[in-house]
Formats: sequence, structure tokens, C-alpha cells
Amino acid sequence: MPEKRRPFGVTLLLGMVLLLTAWGATRFAAVLRWQDVLAEFDSSLSVLYLLATGAGWGAAGGVLVFGILRRKRWAAAGAFTAVILWLVEYWVERLFFETSRANLPFALTVSALLIALAGTLTNLPRTQSYFAKSEAHEQPVEKSNSA
Repeated sequence: MPEKRRPFGVTLLLGMVLLLTAWGATRFAAVLRWQDVLAEFDSSLSVLYLLATGAGWGAAGGVLVFGILRRKRWAAAGAFTAVILWLVEYWVERLFFETSRANLPFALTVSALLIALAGTLTNLPRTQSYFAKSEAHEQPVEKSNSA
């Protein structure tokens, strides 16, 4: 029996996770490449912190992509949680480590829209049923009593 196509909401959620993954991998690679420049200009964030967060987002994104593609029940909630945590990290870095900028209303609006989009996508009925069906196709493991 051929598997049905992924719902559009799940595809958008997968796109959000892929963007977070690419952002983390790019951050990691950029810090490796430019760590001397960061040290020379006395970056407000340490090279180790930047490397750790980049690697962390790359790894977490990889796990989430795997979960979404394999229709794991935890993947939708994990993607929503990842978006929230990424925004928390963004705002902590922005408020405490960067110089003030004039685009605060825009950043707040985009952050609210990202939370609303991720929350909506994870709670759509088709998204919920997409992840619920993964359990229905799995067969229970039977234990053999023969030695």
C-alpha cells in the first residue's frame, strides 16, 4: 500500500526545522572559519559558546528532521519546542550581547508570527493524524519462548 503524501503543514514544519538546522551548521562553520577574527575584534560572545550553539542546533535539527521524516510522534512537539528555544536564544543574545537596534517592533512581530505559525502547524488536524499514523503501522515485537 503506497504511503500518502506528507500534508502541507508538515512540509512547512519540516522547512522550518531545515532552516534552523542550516542556521546552526552555518554558524558552526563560520565560527570555525572566522575564530581568529572574532578573537581579534573581541566578540561579545565567546567562540566556544558560538561553536556549541551552532553544533547543538545542527544536531538537534538533524534529529528533528529524522523524526519528521519517520513520522515519530514526538517530532511535531519537538519542532515547536525548537522554534521556541531558538527564539529565546535569539532574544537573549540580542538583548544582552548586541548593540541596540532600531528594528525592535519588526523583530517582535516576526518572533510572534513564528511562534503562531509553528503552534498552528503542530496543532493542525492533518499534522496530528500524520504523526499518529506512524504507530498504527508498526508491528509489536513478539518474544519467542523457545531457547
